[in-house]
Amino acid sequence: MFTKRLANVLFRIPFFFIRPRFRLSLPIPKFILTVWRRDMMDPMWFNHIDGFDIVSVKIVDRASPYDEKEAKEVVVGAAAKGLGVHGWGFHYCTSIEDAQDEAEAAARACIKLGVTGYHWNAEKQWVESEDPEAYGIHFAQTFKAIVPEITLYANCFSSMMSKPLLKSFDRMEPMLYGTRRSTIAKKFKGRLAGKRGVPRWKKSAMVGTGRMEKGSLTRAWGYLESTDAAEGLLDLVLRYRPTSVNCFRAGRADGEDIMLKPNKLNPVLNEQVARIKRALVSREKA
Repeated sequence: MFTKRLANVLFRIPFFFIRPRFRLSLPIPKFILTVWRRDMMDPMWFNHIDGFDIVSVKIVDRASPYDEKEAKEVVVGAAAKGLGVHGWGFHYCTSIEDAQDEAEAAARACIKLGVTGYHWNAEKQWVESEDPEAYGIHFAQTFKAIVPEITLYANCFSSMMSKPLLKSFDRMEPMLYGTRRSTIAKKFKGRLAGKRGVPRWKKSAMVGTGRMEKGSLTRAWGYLESTDAAEGLLDLVLRYRPTSVNCFRAGRADGEDIMLKPNKLNPVLNEQVARIKRALVSREKA
């Protein structure tokens, strides 16, 4: 009896040491650049996206196509750099009928442009509707019935991300941007890591680009570096390891384009991505 127990203990020892190492080996997150309007971007914008893996372009507004010519231009620019292409759109989904129409429109636009992912950006009208959970689920089920191969992201208010809703989507993508490091860090912890029962591979993060807050010299929409008080984006990505990091949004905002020039608080956007990726690779090799 003693010999059998000893054998069982010895058999389990190697797995005790091997299993933690296996769990720490995680894929490098994909970096997504969200494009809203082409006229906000520099004519040579595609020369400033090194390090990104995917470009996500707006393709619908509710149930209507959004500037197909512009979307095609962005797709061509992304493809020329060897990047993947996603689509996104604003959605209200205030009834079953609206959710049906909006899902069908989004699916048609995805097929037309050949995208591999779609980000369902649900607005406050959806939140204030009679039954947002049911309408969100209906959107997802309708969309996936038409284009099951396209990855569908729930890019909506995190408080509305119920288990039944998330079960219908391929990814959850809460909005984690803010203008204070402490606020952003709290959102990562609460909105991303705080969703119990959701596997890590299903968690994506939408973040700011690090551009300055309008009228402020000391605050920005995101921070690459940490301080003693709170972690910046580099350390937050290292800590929480989302499956993708979606930077909202490309181009000029309030007179600043951080894709082209650094500001007082952050380097240019593609350098931010490069530094995070280098840190991730170094962590994997350690």
